[in-house]
Amino acid sequence: MTGLEARHPQLRALAPHRLGESRPYALAFAGELVLFLCRWTGDASIPVSLTGEVGERQEEALAAALRGWEGAGLGVRFVRVDGPGAIRVRVRDDIVTSQADTVADCAIGGPPSPGATAVPGARLVTASIHVASDDPNPRLTLLHELGHALGFQGHVPRGSTLMLSSHAEIVAQARRVTESSPVEDVALRALYAIPPGAIVARVPVARAQTLPADRLRAVAAERVLAGPFVRMGDREGLLWWEGEPGRRLALRIEGAQRAVRKPAALRLSPASAEARRILAPQAEAPPGDG
Repeated sequence: MTGLEARHPQLRALAPHRLGESRPYALAFAGELVLFLCRWTGDASIPVSLTGEVGERQEEALAAALRGWEGAGLGVRFVRVDGPGAIRVRVRDDIVTSQADTVADCAIGGPPSPGATAVPGARLVTASIHVASDDPNPRLTLLHELGHALGFQGHVPRGSTLMLSSHAEIVAQARRVTESSPVEDVALRALYAIPPGAIVARVPVARAQTLPADRLRAVAAERVLAGPFVRMGDREGLLWWEGEPGRRLALRIEGAQRAVRKPAALRLSPASAEARRILAPQAEAPPGDG
């Protein structure tokens, strides 16, 4: 993350911000792996919906958590909506407290040009949060999960942030945020202090490794599909384009973090039926063909 601080010196005032311990989003096209950060952009309020096994306790918890993040100095605002929101919070009775999870999807304009320091058009467009209906501390849980929904992926072992890896430490940190006080989170402040799509690393890889993404990108352009979109989880990422129902072109991205030191670790594989159909001849070709 030293290079990121050199390009964006405002990060130095926030050190130790732990942004370098986040899990960046990943793109892989034309023989290059690009790791980058993504967040919400623009001045418009982010629509938030709440569905599922919802009671007064969950309603109040979400309202308090949203107030806390609005006061965090990130420049984000929220608006509650009845229909599907850009951030969708679902209360479920089929998961336990420790299984709360969030995915945040980033849209991009395409691969960055040579020498670019940001991925063009990168911005968060949707996020889904699942929490347990019997969670004894829904406000504390939502404070943490909203941090992921705002763009901080992964967890950190320590620091002045809600994005910690230990559940006990998350609860302890979240308790410091009262129902009427703003969140003070250096990790998210650092993320929102730099341009969306800021590139963390560019890693040359073999052209054969990115061939599945290059092929699907060409097909998506022919079909005028929406995308690409990217998602990053704890173990793997997802790259996809959207069209008619059942026509999603999706690739699983594995080994992106390890590929910084070992480029051969990067692996792209089909993650949708249509992608498997398109890439099947390529996958079945004998080694060395083409």
